[in-house]
Amino acid sequence: MNKDSRSLQFIRRIVSTLALPVIVIVVLGCFRPDIYFQPKTLGILLTQAIPYALIGWAMVFGISVGLFDFSVGSIVILAGLVGINMSQYFGLAGFILGTLLAAILMGLFTGSLFAALKIPSIITGFAALLIFESLATIYQKKFEVIVTDSMKVFGQAPGIYIVALLTFVLVYVLFNNTKFGYQIKAIGGNEAVAKSMGINSTRLKLTTYVIGGLFLGIATLVKVGYQGTTTAVTNMSSMTQVFTPMMGVLIGMFISSCNPIIGVFIGELTITAVSSGLVSLGIESRLQNVVVGIFLLVFIGFKLNSQAFDFKKLFSKKTASLSTQGE
Repeated sequence: MNKDSRSLQFIRRIVSTLALPVIVIVVLGCFRPDIYFQPKTLGILLTQAIPYALIGWAMVFGISVGLFDFSVGSIVILAGLVGINMSQYFGLAGFILGTLLAAILMGLFTGSLFAALKIPSIITGFAALLIFESLATIYQKKFEVIVTDSMKVFGQAPGIYIVALLTFVLVYVLFNNTKFGYQIKAIGGNEAVAKSMGINSTRLKLTTYVIGGLFLGIATLVKVGYQGTTTAVTNMSSMTQVFTPMMGVLIGMFISSCNPIIGVFIGELTITAVSSGLVSLGIESRLQNVVVGIFLLVFIGFKLNSQAFDFKKLFSKKTASLSTQGE
């Protein structure tokens, strides 16, 4: 392959990768050109997508090996509360260390439940969610939730962009250039074969919970700084914080033109654009999740069944048939 061909292929991959969010923004712009055809809108969408992308990068390790953890939202809430409380004693250092340590320990707890009880990850996640939500509700009553300006640095420019870039690099290297990343891909591709090669599946999945906890801690720093607060919830309400990042991860893993880690951000940007578009169009909040869910089903359904609707092959078969009849 010559240099020109490689350059052309590289350009095609970039165009294919960016096509989905661009199409969504253009379609929304047809309805609200006063919003979506303004240069500042893209910057706003990028900023709004970062907290979701950080959570998505934390989830990509587990989802790659078939783990679906719905306790993620409750971990973010409880870790945020721990960090805020620790900041009242140790300042910014307390906020950072308290948040990261709490998220890692909760990831370890959930992973240990999964490994010890050997029950499906979804059930494990629901159990952990109920525990963490209850602890967060009790814990919040013991102190006043105050987010200082020094803590908001992680959710505002330029801090939010620096954290996002550093996290992206770290996740990218860990997923693509380490033994841990290779083993994740092996388990995700064929767990039985991976086990026959000597990979300890249970231990690896436990590790994904812990590493995911670390990145959830980073995501919490940004989310608390971006929102300026965090509040305990009950009745599994924290699960709503999982859907958008999870949808972004699934979309990102189906975009074959780029690496999954890059794809996760593209997926989160797309979902963010769809969600903000629904708000700008005045669609009732209760219907927004319905529209977003339909969007996800249509996208994944199209990707999974694209081979069944290969129009090029259909056309080539028809052409061959006509030529045969002509003879």
